[in-house]
Amino acid sequence: MNKMKLYAVISPLCMLFSQGIMPAQAQQLAGGKVQVDSVLARKNGNRMDVAFRMNLNDLKMKSEQQIVFTPVMVGTDSIALNPIIIQGRNQAVRYRRLADSKKNPQAQVLTRKNKTNQQVYFAQSVPYQKWMKKFKLSVKEDLCGCGNLIEQDNTPIADIDRTPKITKDFFVQPKAEAKKVRAEKGEAYLSFVVNKSYILANFRENATELKKITSTIDLVKNDKNVEITDIGIHGFASPDGSYANNKRLANERAAALRKYVSSLYTLNSKLFTYQATPEDWEGFKKKIQASHLADKEAILEIANSSLAPDDKDLKIRKLHPASYRYILDHIYPRLRHSDYTVTYTVRPFSIEEAKEILKTKPQQLSLQEMFLVAQTYEPGSPEFNEVFDIAVRLFPDDETANLNAACTDLQKGDLTSAEKHLAKAGNSKEAERVRDVFKQIKKLE
Repeated sequence: MNKMKLYAVISPLCMLFSQGIMPAQAQQLAGGKVQVDSVLARKNGNRMDVAFRMNLNDLKMKSEQQIVFTPVMVGTDSIALNPIIIQGRNQAVRYRRLADSKKNPQAQVLTRKNKTNQQVYFAQSVPYQKWMKKFKLSVKEDLCGCGNLIEQDNTPIADIDRTPKITKDFFVQPKAEAKKVRAEKGEAYLSFVVNKSYILANFRENATELKKITSTIDLVKNDKNVEITDIGIHGFASPDGSYANNKRLANERAAALRKYVSSLYTLNSKLFTYQATPEDWEGFKKKIQASHLADKEAILEIANSSLAPDDKDLKIRKLHPASYRYILDHIYPRLRHSDYTVTYTVRPFSIEEAKEILKTKPQQLSLQEMFLVAQTYEPGSPEFNEVFDIAVRLFPDDETANLNAACTDLQKGDLTSAEKHLAKAGNSKEAERVRDVFKQIKKLE
């Protein structure tokens, strides 16, 4: 038997059957003689309202017969609702004569009048619990009226899912990227002869460091889908020594590295550019902050001051001699580095091409291309969700990427991740619409 899948409606319990209920496909009880339809459920404050209609028109009962229908809500927990007792004429007489203590005061009792149209309207309100946002409504049928569990059937009549749904139309298609500009970046730590600027390829670890640069260039150069637009070198010197000399060394060494790398390729030399930062104080502050030096806050205060660079270094050396020795050995050497950036443009991809690129080099796709790939999968499927997970990982600050990621989070029931992504989804009407769903789901928790 196919079960009905219905969603909650909002109306006072007393009006559940007076607002023009839309009949659903009837579910059958008592061997097909009783039909159940119009199943409704809704959260009303801190209570859950449940209602349905039973049609008894086809039910024929013997005078001594009794049938007990007990609705049961079953989810991660369960609760039995008040029973509905249908009786033949003689059985009804006996039931009325019973002492009150033997009766079920919560039961809805009806005497069946064969060959007449009769309906039972069931409505009950119970304390709301979290598991009730999604449950199955079943009816236990005691066809002999004797309470014998062996004689009872348990018939599902509806799947109740009150969780607000994120459907496909909640997702937003990103705008097309006019030109897909991407970059591969890294850091190289070249060694130089003291106070000199020429490149010695086999000096210390230089061969390994130079290989890092050329490998990145080769990776991009050999990709048929891209075109290199710039290969930039950014040289940094450490704060020890005079600022004037550091400025000269940083500039000359960056220029020398740019010239050396350019000589290894037949690419247009204009693609190779360089710049220099005399002393990497920003890098210094990050490394001090991450260190375990006991006086790091005092050192950071000096580094953030308005003193001239040489005066900062001198003050740290005088006031914090022990830490300065550590800085000389472990921090300053890591501030002498050459950053390299290979910038390139990527051609547009068809949907089928984009599917393959997504597996190998997803960074080459635009958000729109990824969105179009997702449309080829079933909403909510692992493949569908993965596309949007990749999109927000590659574009962590993009509002549309965060909005769509929040949608997949809500489909998966991950409210923590959804809240994080919604915080970066902007204030568009589409984002507010998803936030409304998020709030509704939170209320059900």
